[in-house]
Amino acid sequence: MNKKDKTVLFDPGFAPLVIDYIGQTGYSYYTFSAVPDVKLKRLNFPHTLRKLEKLIKINASFYLGCMLWASYIKTFDDYKIEGNMLLGEDAKEEEYTNEISFLVDLVKTQLPKDSKYYLSKPLNMDNRYLTIFETYKDFLIINQGFVNCSKTNQIELPKNLKPLENAEIVNEKIQNAIKNNSIEDLLNCYEEIFM
Repeated sequence: MNKKDKTVLFDPGFAPLVIDYIGQTGYSYYTFSAVPDVKLKRLNFPHTLRKLEKLIKINASFYLGCMLWASYIKTFDDYKIEGNMLLGEDAKEEEYTNEISFLVDLVKTQLPKDSKYYLSKPLNMDNRYLTIFETYKDFLIINQGFVNCSKTNQIELPKNLKPLENAEIVNEKIQNAIKNNSIEDLLNCYEEIFM
């Protein structure tokens, strides 16, 4: 961030932390789903579920971090956003919501159903993940995939997010998570933004 030039970054440094994880959730789940033998699937499901839970946690942390960052930079009125590679793109809603829609369906429908079928018990997953994914999907939709966001005052926040009370502390937590390569620490900021 440069207060003198009134500029902020679109991405504070999340991309290098999550580049190997985004998209892996779908790949892992589709690989599991492609196995034709039900007995083999039943045998492999606990391992697949553990892997998916880790990937889902990283994705939830990333999407929460994105909303925290947007809430933070929105406190700087009319600053130019630098590094938005989506700016000016012609994207359809289904294109920019595809990945998050998959995660919503996976956490809300598929994994609970699979857990009941393959493990004969309900899925025990952090309830915050679904809230984060559904809110992030709304965030993408109301901002039209960020193709028109060149300034901070153009960012819209979903109605179930509250304004940051301690914006600088949240920014410090974001910077520490990036510096320490521990994006999952951002889950500790959930109450900072959700009502």
